[in-house]
Amino acid sequence: MAVGADMSLSRLPASPLRGLTQAKPASPQQPAVPQFGARPPMISDSRVQDVVNNQLASSAGARELATRSMDRAGVSRGKGQAYYGDIAQAGGDVQARNAAAETEMGAASANASAQAAYDSAMRNEQLTNAGLLESMRNAEARERMAKMGWQQDLYEATRRGQFGLDQYQLDFTPLLSGLLR
Repeated sequence: MAVGADMSLSRLPASPLRGLTQAKPASPQQPAVPQFGARPPMISDSRVQDVVNNQLASSAGARELATRSMDRAGVSRGKGQAYYGDIAQAGGDVQARNAAAETEMGAASANASAQAAYDSAMRNEQLTNAGLLESMRNAEARERMAKMGWQQDLYEATRRGQFGLDQYQLDFTPLLSGLLR
C-alpha cells in the first residue's frame, strides 16, 4: 500500500533517454506475396453532383432573358412573348440536362477506365510474378537434376575405375598350359 507520492516528478522535463529505453514495436515482416499498388483515385460522386447542379442551374433564367430581349417600349408582354420564353426555357433545360448527363457519363467512364486499367495492371503483375516464380522453380529442378546427373557420373567413374583395376589380371594360360601338359 502506498504511503505517499512525490507530485513534483510530473513537473520535471522528459528525459532525452526515454525514447531509447522503451522497447520499439516490432516491425511487421514483409509478406511473401508482394503488395499491389493503391487503387486509382476515383472522381467522387459529390463533385460530379456539384457540377451537374451547376449545369442544371445555368438554364434557370432562359425564360426571363428571352422575354426581356423581346420587350419594346410601350408594348406590354403578351402570350406570344410568354410562348417564346417557354420555348427558350425548354431549350435551355434540354441543353443543361444534356451537359449534366455528359458530365455524369464522362465521370463514370473515367472511373471505369481507371479501374479497368488498374485491374489489368494487377492481373499482369500477378501473371508476371507467377511466371518468375515458376521459372525459379524450374531452374531449381534443373539444378537438382544436374546435381543428380553429376553424382551418377561420379559414381560411374568411380565404379569404372574399380572395375578397371579388377580387370588387370595376370595371364596364366601359357604357364598353366605348360604345367598341364
